[in-house]
Amino acid sequence: MRRCLFVVMCAAILFGSPALAGIGKGNGEIGFDFGATSFDSEVSGKSAGRLAFRGGYHFSKWFELEGETSASVHGNLQGQTRNEADIVLATLFVNGVFNFHSRSGNVVPYLLAGIGRARLDFPLANFNDTGPARQIGGGCRFFFGDEDQVAFRLQVARLMEDTFDETSTHLNYVAGFSWRLGGGT
Repeated sequence: MRRCLFVVMCAAILFGSPALAGIGKGNGEIGFDFGATSFDSEVSGKSAGRLAFRGGYHFSKWFELEGETSASVHGNLQGQTRNEADIVLATLFVNGVFNFHSRSGNVVPYLLAGIGRARLDFPLANFNDTGPARQIGGGCRFFFGDEDQVAFRLQVARLMEDTFDETSTHLNYVAGFSWRLGGGT
């Protein structure tokens, strides 16, 4: 099911044509990020690769409500004939994103805060737990292309999740792309 969703979202990104550019009331956004997660030392001293998909709606020039789903996966590569994940952190968030615009409009720094759910899984041990999660972070979008409809996005976020009767704090470092959708002002 996840692979099917991934293929559909990639097709929408590659073949979809954003209507108008810019951030403003009534515009939407869809994008993806690649990066790394530095796990809390109580969970593991390891880092993991991270993939996230996001989509949002701009209620004003300054505020966007965004949905985000992500997975951070560390693979077990030590002497194994198969590559298997030994730590998986999957999250689902609703983020409030506050945008700050430069004079040119091509550079848009932002701050975000989100709430959601996290599932911390140790597949090789067949051990997992799900609990509430929250994140705070910041980053910047750098718009380019015809009418500045595409943006390169850099972000750092601190994710706190409550699983296994503990609160763990992880750091995410990501880079990705966003596409503008819609005909807002």
